[in-house]
Amino acid sequence: MKKQKKLGTAKLSEFFRQFSILVSSGLSVSKTLEIMETDETDKRFSGACRDLKQRMANGMTISDAMEETGCFPELAVQMIRSAEMSSHLGAVTMRLSVHYEKEYRAEGKLRGAMLYPKILLFMMVFLIMFVFLAILPTLEPLLADAELPIFTRILMNISHFLYEYRYFLPAAVLLFIVTWQFLVTRTGIRRGYDRMMCVLPGLGRQVKIICTARFCENMSSLYSSGLPIPSCLKYTMGTIGNRYLDGKILGIMEQVKNGKLLSEAIREAGGFDKKLAAVIVTGEEAGRLDEMLKRLAENYEHEADLALTKLMNLLEPAMILIIGALTGLLILGIMEPMWNMYGSIGG
Repeated sequence: MKKQKKLGTAKLSEFFRQFSILVSSGLSVSKTLEIMETDETDKRFSGACRDLKQRMANGMTISDAMEETGCFPELAVQMIRSAEMSSHLGAVTMRLSVHYEKEYRAEGKLRGAMLYPKILLFMMVFLIMFVFLAILPTLEPLLADAELPIFTRILMNISHFLYEYRYFLPAAVLLFIVTWQFLVTRTGIRRGYDRMMCVLPGLGRQVKIICTARFCENMSSLYSSGLPIPSCLKYTMGTIGNRYLDGKILGIMEQVKNGKLLSEAIREAGGFDKKLAAVIVTGEEAGRLDEMLKRLAENYEHEADLALTKLMNLLEPAMILIIGALTGLLILGIMEPMWNMYGSIGG
């Protein structure tokens, strides 16, 4: 059987909620999957249930079957594997449902927050292209006999180039997008980009809070399912959306394996929000780390919402200022020779 694409966070939440309710009501896993398979509203969802049922019929455990299908994240697979050993499958799958529902809401907030900056970016590109491809070629004959300032000559040369190769612009844009996507998948480049996002003045702290919130949420889910701390750290890597901090988590995991407390390892590694280690040490000393991780996850979820709002409040004015500055420069480049020309006529 071929591996399938991973289910989205909304479908993962729906899958684990249905699974938890049916298993907790006393149905066997195979019967649960058989019932869930009848859902015809989403072919990928019903296909994943069918695939799981077939693999389990061939002798696989539910966690191994989930891993083989390719539809489920590593974090979910490991939590299910731990739940199989502890016989808490219903509780763990409900926890997974809540976890992915929170992720889905967070993704929705991020998409909504990024909509306005994307519109501003589109407007900025449209404005620049309109000036270079429509306004400057129209004005050029009027300025043919005028002595052009150096900035206007630069704008005219750019306009000539873009107008001459205007039919290739869509291909150039597509090439830029493909190149960007290729570069950000390179480990070294992506790590450097993510590190820059963490240290930028103003933005860096907000990015750290959002990533710390994801770290706490995933660690809480994994640890409460019965996995040891090193395993929790291992399966949290790759889930917070920041390669630079993934490297920090790897270092933390190695230190924990060597006998250090989680709080000490986090404090020495750095990268995350500073108060994270201070709060975790309280849970370690009280012997209630699972409860402390859960509280941290809830607290940072609220802080991440505030951080995202602050991030957008910084980004939107910055983009408006950039658009305003570019518009001002373009107007200056266009109007300066006309003012000079009118001045010479008046003289």
